[in-house]
Amino acid sequence: MCIELILGEGGYWVGDHDFFLALLTELKAHNIAVWFDEIQTFGRTSRPFAFEHFDLAQWADVVTVGKLTQLCATLFTPEFKPQPGLLSQTFTASASAIAAAEAILKMMIQGDLFGPGGRNMQVHAMITQRLEAIAARHPQLLHGPYGLGGMIAFTPLDGSEAHVKMLLKALFDAGVIAFYAGSNPARIRMLPPVPVVTQQDIGMVCDIVESTLVACADT
Repeated sequence: MCIELILGEGGYWVGDHDFFLALLTELKAHNIAVWFDEIQTFGRTSRPFAFEHFDLAQWADVVTVGKLTQLCATLFTPEFKPQPGLLSQTFTASASAIAAAEAILKMMIQGDLFGPGGRNMQVHAMITQRLEAIAARHPQLLHGPYGLGGMIAFTPLDGSEAHVKMLLKALFDAGVIAFYAGSNPARIRMLPPVPVVTQQDIGMVCDIVESTLVACADT
């Protein structure tokens, strides 16, 4: 069973510990292996892995990571570790990507990203507070925010695909890179560069989001 604890492309829906615990208990009772998909969540919650954030470490058999690390990796418990010959070196990645991954992992280990008061949760609070203020001023233009840690999303306007894509293009033209996620309604998702983003950066981006929302609503 492959489980994404916080849906990434699905719109940053955050899972629930009790639900996962009930599901995992049932899976293990039927001897079904558990694969945690951490491609987008790794390094972005209050712990290095989202399964640690949800206190589910004991249930992991296979874990996949990527994106933040600049290359991907699959981690196995000893029971599920592939035997020699089952894995090739086709997708090992370039030397520069491996060097970048080493630097990123070192920064994660030595930095202050994790914990309830870590940088991931601080940045989340700063951005969500600004988005909540926009939603209070323009309740028809922004719904949310959603997500956890360094994964933040909101539903703009009516949440239709056409309007979300229109807003994404307008944001890009105004200097903000964001991404599409989810459906019915669709959302805009953001992955802030947590270690280097400043409060001034966050304020500037949120000001652009608000002005762009207003402009798009009038078109």
